[in-house]
Amino acid sequence: MTKGTKQIRALAERLAALLEQESAEHQAILSALIESVSLLQGDTADRRFLGINSQLKRLRERLDFLVKMARQDFLRKIQQQAQALDAKESGGRLSAILAGLIERQTGAFRPFCETLLDQVMAAVGAERGFVLFYHPESTEAEVVAARNFLTTNPALEEYEFSRTLLREIFRHSKPLLLGDVSHDSAYAREASVEKFQIKSVLAAPLKQEERTIGALYLENNSRPIAFEPDDLELLQCVARFMVFYLRHARLLPVLAEEKSRVFFDADRASKEIVGRDPAILQTLHTIAKIADSPAAVLIEGESGTGKELAARALHYQGKRKEHAFVPINCAAIPENLLESELFGYEKGAFTGAVERYIGRLEQGDGGTIFLDEVSELAYPLQAKLLRFLQSSEFERLGGKDTIRVDVRIVAATSRNLISLSREGKFQDALFYRLNVIPLIMPALRDRKKDIPLLIDHFLHHFGSVYGRELKVEAEVYDCLQEYPFPGNVRELENLIHRMVALAAGETLGVADLPIEILQITGHRISLEQAPLYKVLQTPPRDLQDLRRRKETVLRLLGDQERELAQRTVQEAGGKVSEAAKRRNKM
Repeated sequence: MTKGTKQIRALAERLAALLEQESAEHQAILSALIESVSLLQGDTADRRFLGINSQLKRLRERLDFLVKMARQDFLRKIQQQAQALDAKESGGRLSAILAGLIERQTGAFRPFCETLLDQVMAAVGAERGFVLFYHPESTEAEVVAARNFLTTNPALEEYEFSRTLLREIFRHSKPLLLGDVSHDSAYAREASVEKFQIKSVLAAPLKQEERTIGALYLENNSRPIAFEPDDLELLQCVARFMVFYLRHARLLPVLAEEKSRVFFDADRASKEIVGRDPAILQTLHTIAKIADSPAAVLIEGESGTGKELAARALHYQGKRKEHAFVPINCAAIPENLLESELFGYEKGAFTGAVERYIGRLEQGDGGTIFLDEVSELAYPLQAKLLRFLQSSEFERLGGKDTIRVDVRIVAATSRNLISLSREGKFQDALFYRLNVIPLIMPALRDRKKDIPLLIDHFLHHFGSVYGRELKVEAEVYDCLQEYPFPGNVRELENLIHRMVALAAGETLGVADLPIEILQITGHRISLEQAPLYKVLQTPPRDLQDLRRRKETVLRLLGDQERELAQRTVQEAGGKVSEAAKRRNKM
């Protein structure tokens, strides 16, 4: 709202209040005069009092008329002009946002969201914000654009924002305009609100066909009441435009990535672990049994088996679920930065430390610290982590104060820590500190009977996200149960994602499987397991089925021909001419 518009509105409000006040005072004075004249008239019966009384009544009627005219003709026009200026200004801000999008020509999904976020933040004066998409069928959401958080991936910093506020948006599908969250009785006691002194919040749901699929979230923590009602109206307009554009540009839906998941529904966290295999059922039973325990847990398993899901289930089923779950990928953070990330640092602790930084351990106070790929910790840092595990105390880099926190440590590894310990690469004492309660995540090839369940689970999830109902042919289940899945459940999830995204029809068949799975020779133990046998073992049901099978056969033969050509070129030492000669002799 511009300064001029605010002044006009303020004048209109003051004029309305003045009219009310003056009208009331005049009415009181005239009523008192009329009453006094009536009493005098009763005592003297003088005709002159009759005339005065009549004139006073006419004066009151005239004043009433003037007040009514001022309200209806002048005040209403002023208010209408102020509303028109508001509408013009809101339209101008919206036009500026759209003009910024057109100028940058951001056609891809993430650049579009980032540009839109920048434009909206500038328009309303927000200090930081993010765009988030939520998948109600699962337990996760994806932060697709963020500005002015400690990291561009707030999902790995769940303590950075209040999940309570976001739950309100998703639960009620209504926008939020909060003047000072730190003094709001509904949210003031939230740990994140107290810790980060959250003040002004402005948020709007992203809705697709009455279904909330995400949110635009903005903050200004420098001052309270930083946002006004017209800012909320603008944000709602932007939210509607955003969904409209993304949908018609076929950029919706957005699928959650492994690195940017944010879990909201605590009750459903463990339901992401799908399976009926005895090993998985035992794992789920153990998780439920030890969820409230403060003991450290070491989750072992190959990459992609769901170790982080197990860690999240431990957190969200336990009494720490209202506090932060802080995942730390020890393999992803450079060795020279990991210590400062874990323990934090004081201002001036090293070059570039311009202000105090609260480390991950301190940020997770009261919650759970998840150390993923703990085997990748540098040996000297292992000793410092061990000291913390023994005492629950540490010092920030460059600091002298001892800090004590209450956190539960859950570690995960895809390597054999006992072997690393024997090789002198992992400290024995640290291993025993972490391995208080061991938890094993079985490889997918060791529970093949769960593959059909997982296929159906991921098919339902991605089908719901894409708004499609797809079926799977029996041959696909058979083929996938024979595939070893070196990438485990994550590989299967990505495979179903790809198949759903690229599906041409309403049924996923063998032809939709990638070549690395459809290997006819060398990896099948019998003819009945070969894809061509699966396609041709029964007569076609109708002409359409015959055409589909023909396309599948041609595709399989084409894939094999390409594979043969590549192998021939490799055997010829990369010489295409020599490979051609060998092909001609075949």
